[in-house]
Amino acid sequence: MDIMRNVLYIILLLTLGNWMFSSCYKDEGNYDYHEINEVIIGDKGFADTTYNVTAFVDTILIKPEISFKMKENKNIVYEWKLISVAVGNRKEYALGNAAELNFPVELSSGNYTLYFKITDTVNTVEYLKMVGVIVQNIQSSGWIVLGENDEGFIQMDMVSTVRDTVILKNILKDSGCPPLKKPINLWVIDNFNKNMTHVSTGDGTYLIDRENFTGGEHTNYKYSFYDPTVVDEFVLKDALQIKYFARIAIVGSNLFHIGSLLEGEIFGQPANHYKGNYDFFAVGDKIGANIKSRAQSFVVYNDTDKRFVKIGGGGGMGSTDGYCDSLNDTRNDINIFSWKPGLDYVTTINSRFLNGNTYTILKDAENGKYYLYSYCIDKPLWGTGNFFKKLGKYEIINCPEFEKARFFGASALRTFLIYATDSKLYAYDFQSGKFKLIKDFGTHEITCMYYDLILETRSDCFYIASYDPSLPASTGGTITKFKVNNDPNDISIEAIPESTWTGLCKIKSIQYKRRYGF
Repeated sequence: MDIMRNVLYIILLLTLGNWMFSSCYKDEGNYDYHEINEVIIGDKGFADTTYNVTAFVDTILIKPEISFKMKENKNIVYEWKLISVAVGNRKEYALGNAAELNFPVELSSGNYTLYFKITDTVNTVEYLKMVGVIVQNIQSSGWIVLGENDEGFIQMDMVSTVRDTVILKNILKDSGCPPLKKPINLWVIDNFNKNMTHVSTGDGTYLIDRENFTGGEHTNYKYSFYDPTVVDEFVLKDALQIKYFARIAIVGSNLFHIGSLLEGEIFGQPANHYKGNYDFFAVGDKIGANIKSRAQSFVVYNDTDKRFVKIGGGGGMGSTDGYCDSLNDTRNDINIFSWKPGLDYVTTINSRFLNGNTYTILKDAENGKYYLYSYCIDKPLWGTGNFFKKLGKYEIINCPEFEKARFFGASALRTFLIYATDSKLYAYDFQSGKFKLIKDFGTHEITCMYYDLILETRSDCFYIASYDPSLPASTGGTITKFKVNNDPNDISIEAIPESTWTGLCKIKSIQYKRRYGF
C-alpha cells in the first residue's frame, strides 16, 4: 500500500508541474504560414506522345497548359531538361527556364526523356511532366554505298531515308582516314552497341563512327586483333554476326571467330585449322550462316582439302569455338551428297528460303561442270545444339554465261538462283532446270548485287547497283530495288516504284544503316 501511495503522489506532482509550467510560458514565436500554390500541368504536349525529330532540321515547340490554385505566381520557377537514356552514357542537357519550350534540336541521334518541372520556391514543392524524344540525324538511317570516285579513290554516298529520300554525297570526305583505293566491302552492325561501320578496301580496312562517319589511323582494323601480325592483309572479305552471341570474319586469307561477344570483341588467332593441328587451310571467301534462325554455327569451305567444315556454337551447342571441325557424312544422308565433294569453291549464298537455306556452288575442274549444294544450318525448337541438314545437290545445266557470273543471290520464296554478269541479270530454277534472262542493263555495268537478309523479312526483294560509263565515276551509279514475282510458272522480276536512286558513285558494296542501337 505504501508503495502504491508513493507512485500516485509522484504522478500528481508531475501533472501539477506541467500545468503550472504551461500556464506561465508565453509563446512569442512569429510564424508566417504560406498556402501552397498548387500547380496543374495539362497533358497537352506530353500524354501519349513521343517526339520523333531530325537533328539540325526540327524544332520542338511545347506550350504547356498550366493552371494555378492562386493567381499570384511570383514564387514559381520553370525548368526544361533533356536526359539521354542510353545505357552507360547518361547525359543531361539544360534547355531553359521559360514557361514554353522552343528547342532547335542539335543533338546526337538516340533516345531521350524530356522533363518539364515547375517548382514553388517558397514551399519547395515540385510538379513534373515528361515525354520521350527520339532523335535522328539526316545520316541516322538509309542505304550507304561504298564505291570509287573519278580519281579511283573510295567514295561513300548515302540514300538517307530519315525524312524524304535525300542523296548525301561523299560523306567520308572529312572522315580523317587516309586516301584509300580499291573499295571492296561494307559491314554495318546494327545489333551491338559498341561497333562502327567497317569500310574494307584494297589498302586496308577502317572502322568508321556510325554517327558522324569519322575515323582515322586510330580506327585501323589492325586494332581489332590481339596480335595483328597473324593477319597477312587487313582486307575484310566477309563478316557475319548472330545477334550479340557470335562473330565471324574472313580477313585476308584467314578466318577469325569469336564465340561470345559478351567476353570481348577482339579477334585472337586464325581459326581456319583443326583442333590440335595448326596447319592453316585456304577458305572460300563467303561464310554460310542462317540469319533467319540465328543459329550460332557457321559453315565455310576448306578449299585446300575440298570439303565443308563447321565452326561456332561451342559450349555444347553444336560445334567448336576458335577452330574448325569436319562435317561428317552419315548413312542416312550420304545419298544426298558428301560433305567432302573434292570440288573447287565458287561462292556461298545465304537465303531466307524455307528455314533459311544456304547454297554453295562448286566447280569440277576436270569437266567444267558446276554444282549447287543446298543445306540448312539450324537449331532445334527446344534444347541446345545446332544441326547441319543436307537438302540436295543439283547440277547447274543450260545456264548462259554462268562462268561469267560476278554476283549471286537467292529467292526467299522460290528455288530461284539469281546471278549477274557484266550487264545481264539471269534467274535459274535449280530444281526444275529452267532459266531466264530477267533484265538486260545494256551499256550499263552491274557493279553490285545485294540481298538484305536482316530487314527484308516479309518480301522477296534484292538490289542491283549499276554504272553508266558515259558519266563520271563519282555520279554515274544507280541503285534499283527489284521484287521477285512469286509465280511457279514463270521466272520474272519487277522494279519497285520509287525505289531507284541515281547520281551515286560507282558502287562496289551496299549496306543498310539503321538508327543506332539495338
